[in-house]
Amino acid sequence: MNEIKLIKFNQIGILVKDIKKSKRFFENLLGLDKELQIVEQQSTATYKEKEVHFKLKKIVQDWNNIQLEIIEVGESDGDHLYLDCLRNGDIGMHHLGIYVKNAETIINFLKENFNVGVVQRGNVGKKVSFYFLDTKDLIGFYLELIQF
Repeated sequence: MNEIKLIKFNQIGILVKDIKKSKRFFENLLGLDKELQIVEQQSTATYKEKEVHFKLKKIVQDWNNIQLEIIEVGESDGDHLYLDCLRNGDIGMHHLGIYVKNAETIINFLKENFNVGVVQRGNVGKKVSFYFLDTKDLIGFYLELIQF
């Protein structure tokens, strides 16, 4: 088996039902000097090979060299990974994100060695692509490759 070594996780993704309640909790827990900002995001992704459009409310905050991404699901025109997690009662730790330069190499390695595929993928702007790997049953959460 060829090996791939990932140096560190760059992002912790947390799925919540109520981002306003979670915001207050995280502000107190993390002892931040400034108020966390909630932003709304329109997203387009491919989930299980079908394109879907949905809205998210998010808090994105750097904390000790890790990016916290706190997510509340909004309206959607179809199924997507976050929505399925909510339906299954899977709130809390959703994913660990890893910044990579060549996601395809890691995707191929995990597919060949662990039968792990991509469950959802998309783009943020023109330069960033993301790939959620179907690792939930294997390790208890998803891995997200974030390619710049």
